Amino acid sequence: MRTSHRYQLRVVEPLSSDLETFAQTRGLGLCPAIRVLLRQALDNDAGRMVAADSPASLAALVAAEHAVVMVASILPEGDQRMRELAPQAAAAAEERLAIFRESER
Repeated sequence: MRTSHRYQLRVVEPLSSDLETFAQTRGLGLCPAIRVLLRQALDNDAGRMVAADSPASLAALVAAEHAVVMVASILPEGDQRMRELAPQAAAAAEERLAIFRESER
């Protein structure tokens, strides 16, 4: 048996008109229309997460790692410095990704 949950949703103009138009053009009531739109949004979000592992993003990661290893091979004690700076590099990468995520919104 499936359990259902009831949610209260407040929608203001122009979103409420758009929702009503969406429902009417598809012959749906408002609740089924909301469920359809919610499912689409969740599916799109999941698809975006999979796309993050695209061949292009993996190639960029390999290129970045290759550059780090090349620089480390040139510097005295480069391997040790690379390991010491890894947490700082990860934090900088997170900050950079946050900038891109904010620009998508």
